[in-house]
Amino acid sequence: MRCFYVLVHGTLQWECEPEIDDEFFRPAGFYCPRYVLASGYEEAAEKAFNRVRKNLEKQTGWVGQGLAKLSLEAAELRPASIHKLLRRGRRVKDFYGAEPAPAAE
Repeated sequence: MRCFYVLVHGTLQWECEPEIDDEFFRPAGFYCPRYVLASGYEEAAEKAFNRVRKNLEKQTGWVGQGLAKLSLEAAELRPASIHKLLRRGRRVKDFYGAEPAPAAE
């Protein structure tokens, strides 16, 4: 077993308009770092994905309520020092909105 760093990129495809006012921020996606203990790269990615799915559902309920579909990919995946796993890291998700329009010249 080794420690791995996985930068998870999640994309959200909204299925319907949430029953919230027009100011409700519906992110297009997010980035979320995770350190996991796994026997290989594939297992590390799956463990990270499972943790992110569970945490996102616990915090928002978007997927469970059928408001959005979630797709996950490993934007970065590499071995890491075991001490990274032992420290409580940054658990924050960096949400982003729709892709910005190209700047006019």
